[in-house]
Amino acid sequence: MNLDLKREIENYINYLRFERNYSPNTLRSYLRDLLDFYKYCKEKDLDFTNKRNIRSYIQFIAQKGYKNSTFVRKVISLRSFFEYLLTFEKIKEDLTVFIPTPKIEKKLPQFLSIDEVRKLLNSPSLDNLIGIRDRAIIETLYATGIRVSELVGINEEDINWNYGEIRVFGKRAKERVVIVGEETLKILQLYKDYVRPKLLKKPEKAFFLNAKGGRISDRGVRMIIKKYTKEFNKKISPHTLRHTFATHLLEGGADLRYVQELLGHVRISTTQIYTHLTTDQIRRTYTVSHPRAIKKEREE
Repeated sequence: MNLDLKREIENYINYLRFERNYSPNTLRSYLRDLLDFYKYCKEKDLDFTNKRNIRSYIQFIAQKGYKNSTFVRKVISLRSFFEYLLTFEKIKEDLTVFIPTPKIEKKLPQFLSIDEVRKLLNSPSLDNLIGIRDRAIIETLYATGIRVSELVGINEEDINWNYGEIRVFGKRAKERVVIVGEETLKILQLYKDYVRPKLLKKPEKAFFLNAKGGRISDRGVRMIIKKYTKEFNKKISPHTLRHTFATHLLEGGADLRYVQELLGHVRISTTQIYTHLTTDQIRRTYTVSHPRAIKKEREE
């Protein structure tokens, strides 16, 4: 059976979009990775189901000098594609056995200190519409730990003002409810009552709007964070606030499974990476509380 690689890639992406509810960002990454594989096979006139050709492509991208995370993603994209072909009986042989599972270099997530968060929250001016909106967005990201894609997807109807809750839709359209504290609710209420009506140009379900009155985009939120963190000596993104949210909860004594639920992680192993970030607090607690540690400190 002769398969058209480009057509199968399109079918696969549609499958991920409509059957698996993958996010637009993930779909773009998979499509880009698989089109690279398509171009490689087309330029060399290769049979993409030949195991030697698959191995040669992996060697090719391994020598391209990609960051480890990029290389791993490209290999995973390829594995997933061939798993799809096998599952739907478009190929008879399991070609994933010829695709190695590369090791991911685990990096501890970067997060902000409480002082840095305070500085960031106080950066937008509350004297103008855009400043209030930006403050509301930053407050929401830090107060809830939601992903930027979840934030831009919030509609007016998703906010329960009486209970301080927001309904969000995570990866693969999984629904969950996040809690919002009083301080964050105040700034959200200010944005809702004073700013949003002035930004609105026509009927729009989205809660957070751009300057033209439409739903704010992922890129728009990233630009907002970048705007207010120029003076920070570290690269900060909306996801940094998600990491910060989780870290501060754990440092405050929150149970790991509670944090897992708030973050919307399917596996607790994903949440466990944040436990490595609280070592300093553990050391401080030990130094203050443990008799042997106190004695040693006094002797010194």
